[in-house]
Amino acid sequence: MEPWDVVIIGGGILGTSVSYWIGNQYEGRVAVLEKEQDVAVHTSRRNTGVVHRPFYLDPVKRRIFARCSQAAYGMWKSYARERGLPWEPVTTLEVATRPEDVKRVEKYYHWGLQNGMGEDELEVLDAEGVRKLEPHVRGYGAIWSKTDTSVDYRAFTKALRADAEREGIKFQTGIEVGSIKVTGDSLEILPTGNGSEPIRARFVINCAGGSSLRIAHMLGLGTEYCDLNFRGEYWEIGDEWTYLAKRNIYTVAQHPELPFLDPHWIVRADGRREIGPNAVPVAGPYTYRGFFRSPAEAVKKVFEQPIANKIALLYNRDFLELAGQEWLSSISKGQMARRAQEFIPELKVEYLKKPGIAGVRAQVIDRRGNFIKEAIELHGPYSYHITNYNSPGATGSPAFAAWLVSKLDQNGHLSHLKHAVTKKGPWDFRMISEQIDTTVI
Repeated sequence: MEPWDVVIIGGGILGTSVSYWIGNQYEGRVAVLEKEQDVAVHTSRRNTGVVHRPFYLDPVKRRIFARCSQAAYGMWKSYARERGLPWEPVTTLEVATRPEDVKRVEKYYHWGLQNGMGEDELEVLDAEGVRKLEPHVRGYGAIWSKTDTSVDYRAFTKALRADAEREGIKFQTGIEVGSIKVTGDSLEILPTGNGSEPIRARFVINCAGGSSLRIAHMLGLGTEYCDLNFRGEYWEIGDEWTYLAKRNIYTVAQHPELPFLDPHWIVRADGRREIGPNAVPVAGPYTYRGFFRSPAEAVKKVFEQPIANKIALLYNRDFLELAGQEWLSSISKGQMARRAQEFIPELKVEYLKKPGIAGVRAQVIDRRGNFIKEAIELHGPYSYHITNYNSPGATGSPAFAAWLVSKLDQNGHLSHLKHAVTKKGPWDFRMISEQIDTTVI
């Protein structure tokens, strides 16, 4: 069979965004392979559902995510209006629960301005200002981000899939990559399952989320990295206690270098309130219940190569201590409630009525045991791989995807495609991709 011009692995919000832009800008045979029966089944659905403003992103160390989050805010806002999708500007308070966190709050204000936010979008509050805005919330101060918005990212992804399909993109669901290898001037993808036919591609873009590093390893790429999977669990608050906060309430992270966020209060687009998450180490990127299916699975994960990265973590006392705390909050609803009482003292364990959504983050670790913050891009034979694409990845995905497609074109990876006649769409490709590249921060 004739090979596809481009195959995108992964039908999450990033892979779907990339597929839309390629369909909008080029002509050719392009397919998206998704192992589930629909798009946005995993992390693109199992998240906080917040369009994050970039006030908390270091404009130097996390510049790409900061630029993409800033650019994508307006993109998502107009898209939601045009497509009739939920858009609830509930705003966010990031609260200082310790006196020393106040300096961090002030730094966030300046970061937000450096990242392109307006002065009217941010406000630094003292303890009394926090109480006036949210009477049941306590803290030494806070930054108020006035344009943080609650949405339904699964609905966004489904709408983008429909747009991509109108541009000629083919979505092939129920196909999981079992292996991938170079054959001549193309790649051959063999799906899992007996009798599966190979899929050939002139170029592959790996946007497989929790499976992206595993797929990169199939081509010998990124072997200096390993990943660990952390499940974030939420509890839904009973309707009679939703009055405790009208806005999203986050707290300044005590260990920003580690993948552990203190629990926060989330206002969903449909009005539900949830408390969470923790960050519980689990076996794989789709382990939404339990920890390991068997002792053998646990051993396999521990000894998965490269093992040196994980051994390095054993010397990190903060990581080991916090991992134990996260595990306790997974098995004890009371422990989760006690952690949230640091900023909402009136919250009681009985207010946590039922488990909310749970999601898993695949966090990449280097050889020294450090958790990588930014997305990792790996260029391989006839392929490009995006791994470690974590929060606020959903927020910035349409802008990041435009920037990525533009970069692939500039580097000649899409030269086998024909540029399409100018097409209409919800966004301006050139303006968005240049904004990510040239914005001074």
